[in-house]
Amino acid sequence: MYIEIILLIIAICYPFIFKYIEQYFSQKGKNAAQKEDVLDIQYESKKGENIATKEDIKEITSQIETVKNEISFEKQRRHEFINQRTERLMKILYLTEKLNEQQGVLLYTLYDKHSSKRLLSLIEQINDTLLSFLHECRIIYVTVEDKDLTSRITNLIKDAQTYAGYMCYIASNAASHLTNWEDFLVLAEKNDNATQLLNEAIKSQNSVEQIRKEFENNISDKKEALYESQIKYLSKLNLLFGSEFHLKE
Repeated sequence: MYIEIILLIIAICYPFIFKYIEQYFSQKGKNAAQKEDVLDIQYESKKGENIATKEDIKEITSQIETVKNEISFEKQRRHEFINQRTERLMKILYLTEKLNEQQGVLLYTLYDKHSSKRLLSLIEQINDTLLSFLHECRIIYVTVEDKDLTSRITNLIKDAQTYAGYMCYIASNAASHLTNWEDFLVLAEKNDNATQLLNEAIKSQNSVEQIRKEFENNISDKKEALYESQIKYLSKLNLLFGSEFHLKE
C-alpha cells in the first residue's frame, strides 16, 4: 500500500523533477558560456592594450631616432662648417702668398723681350688670384662675427689690391711696349731695315727696361705693406688655432 503511494507520488513529480534538472544544466551551460565570453572579451581587451602599448613604444622609439638623427646631422653640419671656415682662413693666406710668387714671375718675365703674350697671361692669373682672394674674404665677412679678424682681413684686402693692381699695371705697359717692339722690327725687315722703324723698335725696348727698373724700385714698399698685413693676419690665426704659422721665405 505504501509502496503504491510512493510510486504514485514519484510518477506525479517526475515531470517536474526532470524539468528542473533540464533547466539546471541549461542554466549552468549558459553561465559557463557567459564566463567564457567574459574571458574572451577580457583577453581581447588586454590584447588590444598590449598592441596599443607596442605601437606607442614603436612611435616613441621612432621619435627618439628622429631626434638623434637630427642632432647627429646638426653636429655633422657644424663640423663641416668649421672645417670649411678653417680652409677659407688658410686659403686667404695662401692666395696672398700666391701673389708674391706671381710678383717673382713678373720680374723674371720683364727680362724677356719675347714675353708679351706671357705678360698678358700673367695679368689674367693675377686677376684670378685676386678675385678668388676677395671671394673667400667676403664669405668670411658674412659667416664670422669676429671684428678683430675681419679688421685684419680688411687691411689684407687693401694691401693685396694695391700690390696686385700695380703688378697688372706694370705687366700691361711692358706687354704693350714689347708688342710695339716686335711690330716695328717686322715692319723694318719688310722695309729694308728702315732707320725710323728700327729707332721706334729701340725706343720700345728702352721703355720696357725703364718699366722693369720702375717695378724693381717701387714694388718693395707695396710688398712690405702686404707682408705686414700678412703677419698681423697670421698672429690672429695663431690665436684662433693655437698653432704656429709661418710665411714662405
